[in-house]
Amino acid sequence: MSRGQLRRYFRPGLLQQLLVFNAVASLGSVTRAAEELHLAQPTVSVQLKKLAVALDVVLFETHGRCLRLTAAGIALRESCAEIIGCLGRAELRLAPWRAPATEHLMLAAEPEARAVASRLIAAFCSRHPCVQASLHIAGRDALLARFASGVDDVYVFALDVDGLPGDRRWSIAHSKRRDLAETAAQFLREALVDDSPMIETASREVVHPG
Repeated sequence: MSRGQLRRYFRPGLLQQLLVFNAVASLGSVTRAAEELHLAQPTVSVQLKKLAVALDVVLFETHGRCLRLTAAGIALRESCAEIIGCLGRAELRLAPWRAPATEHLMLAAEPEARAVASRLIAAFCSRHPCVQASLHIAGRDALLARFASGVDDVYVFALDVDGLPGDRRWSIAHSKRRDLAETAAQFLREALVDDSPMIETASREVVHPG
């Protein structure tokens, strides 16, 4: 392939346009592709037009409200699969040389639950060294306000239940106002099992107030 032919593939934005094309080709809809890519529908349409101009081919044919790939579009979709596979293999090869990504966990607790919250964080971070955790201590009213706003990932509330040992008087909660990050989900799972000596006295209640 000549340098002139190669040059069309090194234009700014071409990789993004290929990813947009691949989504539209796979889903068969500009609208659905825009939703999946979190892009505006006009943006997807513009990217497709720019790609077709850059490659000097017609990629789609319109049949009523349906989009159909042309022969060139089918060939490009196959090439996109090869490109994505190549990038995936490059990612795997480079992974050993990358520093582990730092994950964050924000925990908030009432003063009465400070001890158990501290133990939970210490146990979790010892098993997951890449996690940076913080603990905010606040009274019930302030904690409920943070919970209502979804400020933190996980909340530890003190329970006042007659007959329940002091070291088990707590419940753990996640606010529906905040997306449950994978780190927080892992923390919740590990906090509610009995296979760790650090958390074997934990209450198994997960609270999800509306």
